[in-house]
Amino acid sequence: MIAMLDVDRTGKLNFEEFKRLWESIRHWKSIFKQHDVNESGTLTGFELRNALTSAGYSLNNHILNILMHRYGNKSNEIEFDDFIMCAVKLKIMIELFKQVASPDADAATFNLSDWIENTLYC
Repeated sequence: MIAMLDVDRTGKLNFEEFKRLWESIRHWKSIFKQHDVNESGTLTGFELRNALTSAGYSLNNHILNILMHRYGNKSNEIEFDDFIMCAVKLKIMIELFKQVASPDADAATFNLSDWIENTLYC
């Protein structure tokens, strides 16, 4: 989670960075609760799609399946902590893409060093 807001890559968050992280977690917690319709403490694949859409992430079925395999439990449900980790990872990846891509572009170019540095840190 620190990597999400650690702009200078010191491995630490200053107070403003921490406040933004805390606000993001509170936002994602609200989304999780809203979409956990049966209050099971987990999200099904369908609930995950709706929750991520509410969070501003429009993802295709293939990506959603990957997220369920990566963050889901044996019952194909995502628990709250894993949902937070999933949301953090998506936020980092999308922001990284937007930093590198041209405005309104659907592609970005990374050299190998940049790709490794950015994917290892987050």
